[in-house]
Amino acid sequence: MDDLNSQIQDAKTDETELSLVLKKYDLDEELALEFSEIDKAFRQLEIKYQSLLNTRKFLSNGKN
Repeated sequence: MDDLNSQIQDAKTDETELSLVLKKYDLDEELALEFSEIDKAFRQLEIKYQSLLNTRKFLSNGKN
């Protein structure tokens, strides 16, 4: 019976370790959300830049 209890104790998850793992994955989720927001802003900036280039080409062609 002591052997079984010993095995059960060994198999239990350490609360400190569990807390660290949960924090790690929460951080990963937070970083993923932050990256997603940065990526969205970058895509919007890319669209604005392309629009400016197209406007510049259009205005340049109109002067010739």
